[in-house]
Amino acid sequence: MTDSALDDVRSLFTREQSAVLCSAHAGLAGWPYGSIVPYAMSSNGDLVVFLSDIAEHTRNLLRDPRATVFLADPDARAAPQGGARHAMLVRATRPEGAAAAAAEACYFARFPEAEAMRDAHGFAAWVLEVERIRWIAGFGAMGWIDRASWSGEPDPLAGHAADIVAHMNADHADAMALMVAFQFGIEGAAVSAVGVDRGGLEVEVARGDGRKRALRLPFAAPANTPDEARQQIVAMVRQARAARG
Repeated sequence: MTDSALDDVRSLFTREQSAVLCSAHAGLAGWPYGSIVPYAMSSNGDLVVFLSDIAEHTRNLLRDPRATVFLADPDARAAPQGGARHAMLVRATRPEGAAAAAAEACYFARFPEAEAMRDAHGFAAWVLEVERIRWIAGFGAMGWIDRASWSGEPDPLAGHAADIVAHMNADHADAMALMVAFQFGIEGAAVSAVGVDRGGLEVEVARGDGRKRALRLPFAAPANTPDEARQQIVAMVRQARAARG
């Protein structure tokens, strides 16, 4: 995840005020259920929603707190697959005491008219704690953001990134080209590593016509050490080779 991509995702969530909240329906055997909800964003990137006790989502989240918030760039309605859209995987909690007051203050700061609804039908603030985000910024630009990156915690590979990038470029350019061909269908391109973090490897792809393209090769699971990053990359190369037959 590059800083610019992270900033773009955060900018869209900050700019918009409503999204589709998808939860597992408590009365329909967990059938996926979605509807529009207004939201506010806390300082660490978690979302705050204001739900009634009689709302479908409230019953659903009490049964299974896992949910997804889906948001698409409204400016890309004419060509939605070329625009940004992000799926935020969250775990819902209903805070109490001081935490509830803080969540309400966050929500009312954005939607002051909602304060009058607090006593109607038992409205209460829920916090949607971010676990991971699947971001897509158009064709070929996509990846995962983990909670630590989203909330601003230091990336554990930051001190090792330069060495990992240098090693990949010196010894494994062919492996990166294989992964790019497998994941994106781009054959015969020169591929170089430009960055790495706990969530994946950032590469630059140079085509024969001189055009360059930035892509991300996401890890299947967060890598917190250089050895874990190596294991993730080895697994990705093996998968790409197996697909070649």
